[in-house]
Amino acid sequence: MALIVQKYGGTSVGSVERIQSVAKRVRETVQGGNTVVVVVSAMGKTTDGLVGLAKQISPNPSRREMDMLLSTGEQVSIALMSMALQEMGQPAISLTGAQVGIVTEAEYSLARILEIKTERMQRHLEQGKVIVVAGFQGISSIDELEITTLGRGGSDTSAVALAAALKANLCEIYTDVPGILTTDPRLVPQAKLMDEITCDEMLELASLGAKVLHPRSVEIAKNYGIPLVVRSSWTDDPGTKVVSPIPKPRPLVGLEITKAVDAVEFDTDQAKVALLRVPDRPGIAARLFGEIARQNVNVDLIIQSIHEGNSNDIAFTVVKNALLKAEAVAEAIAPALRSHPANDREAEVIVEKQMAKISIAGAGMIGRPGIAAQMFKALSAANVNIEMISTSEVKVSCTIAPDDCDRAIQALCEVFEVEDSPVCANNIAIGFAAAQGAIASSNAPPVRGVALDINQAQIAIRHVPDRPGLAAQIFGVLAQKISASIQLFNPNAVVLSTIIPPAILPLLSHKPMQK
Repeated sequence: MALIVQKYGGTSVGSVERIQSVAKRVRETVQGGNTVVVVVSAMGKTTDGLVGLAKQISPNPSRREMDMLLSTGEQVSIALMSMALQEMGQPAISLTGAQVGIVTEAEYSLARILEIKTERMQRHLEQGKVIVVAGFQGISSIDELEITTLGRGGSDTSAVALAAALKANLCEIYTDVPGILTTDPRLVPQAKLMDEITCDEMLELASLGAKVLHPRSVEIAKNYGIPLVVRSSWTDDPGTKVVSPIPKPRPLVGLEITKAVDAVEFDTDQAKVALLRVPDRPGIAARLFGEIARQNVNVDLIIQSIHEGNSNDIAFTVVKNALLKAEAVAEAIAPALRSHPANDREAEVIVEKQMAKISIAGAGMIGRPGIAAQMFKALSAANVNIEMISTSEVKVSCTIAPDDCDRAIQALCEVFEVEDSPVCANNIAIGFAAAQGAIASSNAPPVRGVALDINQAQIAIRHVPDRPGLAAQIFGVLAQKISASIQLFNPNAVVLSTIIPPAILPLLSHKPMQK
């Protein structure tokens, strides 16, 4: 007999008829010999409607009162779902986040789960009941009984966290699509269903705008090795498996307050090719990297920065034994890359033959401002100069001088309390090889999916002095002031998707800084 956690989104429970359909599926799962916990979201557009009501009362309502208001949406769903199951003869009980013992931080509207007290759930499960849980919510402490919510997408987080706390055999996320698709089917009707995807790949897609799973739920699945499947509420198709690596032992106390960084990775087999004054027009990057691909050269990091006028600088790294091919391609294509017919300045090629790449990686980095700043500060304190920087939600990579590599590894392992530092092989950490290998064996394409995020803006700081410690100062200020979402930057052209506070501007002067 398996313990299964099933989560149903707002569309899946958007009407009485749909609730009855979900109840039928749940009952069939129980009749198959399984124990079931169901997590449901608010019906349809209920949450949007509640937000609208609050805005009619106040343009800036209290976050506490918003949590009190929004938590009611899921309570409607769980009561109706429990009634539907009972009407079918299936014993069931509805419980709020507080009643199932989901204890969170004292942080309204975006709380993280600290622990889940499972005693009450275990009693009901032993009695043969289906537990119907209100997703998206918890309480900040047993004494205060303050209702908190987990933020948009929080029902996914609730479901996977419950699966981890109960040591469930499977967590199923039911939605209005057949699984995880290669891109948004509303924009690309030809989008294809993926049979499997790794947690790392799903984290990247989710953080870049793919809305089928919330990144925090994938983070928990990865950290605790939860078998996770995304399926359609309307069919019996198998859906998409989200493959987790073999997890390290973790306590269930502090469930979402895990270490931000799991590994420090390094690669000393790197070289850099940079093209300066590349015309800023469509097709240039495709031409450059298309020719590099035809020479069978694998590119690792790619950085494009903002330059004067209508041109950019593009830099990329390759393994050392591919440098001659990459340099030859860049030199051959440079004369044809003119930013304007009247401008006779050709794109200039710069090569650096010896460099190292060092990275920090971890699913716990998601939504935590200040991790990049910590990395830069540690490298600055170790007198390590950063040449190139590339980031994602789950990894920050820097290129540095090879002679600085040992100091950089030691500094980062100390500041992030990492006990090992695997060599990075083909941009995949050794610790994740098992999960990646499972996907690779299925002859999957090199690009797993395409995500679109239209809620982005860009600000550039140009002419930033290239000196150790400046990146740490800039992003330290950002981490203190706002939750910075860093997408791609280098030390001489910082590109941010956030607002730069005035406190940063004095840091950018070429003059000696005043104490």
